[in-house]
Order: sequence, then structure tokens, then C-alpha cells
Amino acid sequence: MAKGVFSLEYIMKTFLYRLVLLVACVGTAPAASAAKLGYDPSADPFEQYHAAIERAEREDKLVLIIAGGDWCRWCHVLERFLASDPQLEERLNETFVVMKVYVGFDNYNDFFFSQLPPAKGAPHFWIVSPQKEILASQSTGMLEANKQGYDREAFLAFIDEWAAKVRSGATRRVAAL
Repeated sequence: MAKGVFSLEYIMKTFLYRLVLLVACVGTAPAASAAKLGYDPSADPFEQYHAAIERAEREDKLVLIIAGGDWCRWCHVLERFLASDPQLEERLNETFVVMKVYVGFDNYNDFFFSQLPPAKGAPHFWIVSPQKEILASQSTGMLEANKQGYDREAFLAFIDEWAAKVRSGATRRVAAL
């Protein structure tokens, strides 16, 4: 065995190195998780909004703004639910340009959200037309199956209802953003 391999100096350096690595990983875990879910505390929601509106206009879709963050258990449940059902996610993306806006301790995005009807928890949905009309504001509670997940049929009905409104042009103005 090499001399000094288990010296106090070696043990302390190894310990400090691992501690720094652990702190770095823990410190970046929320940001990595938020990025994975699509909620970015550092993103400018107004830039996101204008890009989503332009895309919705180009593609004849509505904008679905979702407020949430990595701290939100139901945001994780929603992400897993959609990821586990590619057909459902595809139908959602055929009707909506999905825009996720972070809300949480890192950034409440107060000014952006003050332009919308109040949220009733997170995740929360706002549906906006390409003409910047707020068509609906709703909690995702009506889409839940139980305390563990979302109801596929309720989600499909939600998507179908808005897809029909897009096709028929039957949308109602609530307020402009």
C-alpha cells in the first residue's frame, strides 16, 4: 500500500471535494428539474408569450399557458401523464401551442400573471387566442381522476372541446392580454 494514501490530509481533501460536488449537484437539482418540466425561472414570459402567439397564428392553434414549476407535485404528475400517452400529447399539441411559465420562490413572474385572471393553484391553465384574447382560465382539478393522476377521458374531452372551437371559430372574449 502506498504511503500517505489514507493520511488525514488525503481524507480531508477527498471529503471536501465530495462535499463541493454534492453542494453543486444539490444546488443545480431544482434548475435541472425545472428545465426538464419546461418551467424556467429565468425565462422572460412576455418573450415566450409573443413567440407562442406568433406560432399559434401561423399554425391556426390556441395558446395554452400553464403556470407551474419544479416544486409543484401536480406539475410532475401532469408531465408524467402526458409523457406516458403519446397520442394524448399529440392531440394536445395539435390544438394548442403549449407555453409553460414558472411561478414559485425563484420567480413569481408577478407582472406577467397580473395580466391574467387569477390562478386557482398550480398547474393552472389559461387558453388564449392568436388574437390575444383570454378565452378561459381554469384549474386542472376538473381533469384529475383521483389524488394520484389525471383522467384520460376528461383530458381528451377538454382537448376536443377546444379543437371544435378552433375549427368553428366559436370563441368568446373574456379579456385581452
